[in-house]
Amino acid sequence: MMKNKLPKNISVSVACLPPAEREVKELFTNCLIDYSKRFNLPITDKKIHIGICAVEYDAEASNQGITSFSEDNQRILIQVRDPFLSNWEPNKYMIDHFVSILCHEIVHACQFLCGRKDFKIKGLTYDNKDTFEAYCFEPMEMEARMLEYFYAENYGKKIV
Repeated sequence: MMKNKLPKNISVSVACLPPAEREVKELFTNCLIDYSKRFNLPITDKKIHIGICAVEYDAEASNQGITSFSEDNQRILIQVRDPFLSNWEPNKYMIDHFVSILCHEIVHACQFLCGRKDFKIKGLTYDNKDTFEAYCFEPMEMEARMLEYFYAENYGKKIV
């Protein structure tokens, strides 16, 4: 596979216990370049830093990952629940699940970096008043779920 390069205005840092920083940064880069090409969208030319962090969540937490944006839109923080920090067994299923969640959150960063937001899916209806249904059928979430597997399979194998 040809090695992709990040635009010079985008920097990425990774914090995780396993020595996989280079592989996670490469995963992010490959996903962003593919996303931009796939949707024929330019990547922002604004200076922005992406921080990716594998963290231990409270055992009661229901979310597996979250992508947050600074108020000035110059920083994106991707946090992904690292199951191995909770002493879960490092089997193939758990590793694949972790990489898929990471890719899902990376897609959200790609959506932002390529200016793809508030898009609609023609004919899609859902109950906006039902928070679970609204989350599940929100187009940006559907897109992230759709691409997470593809990106994990194509670009995430070096992490595992």
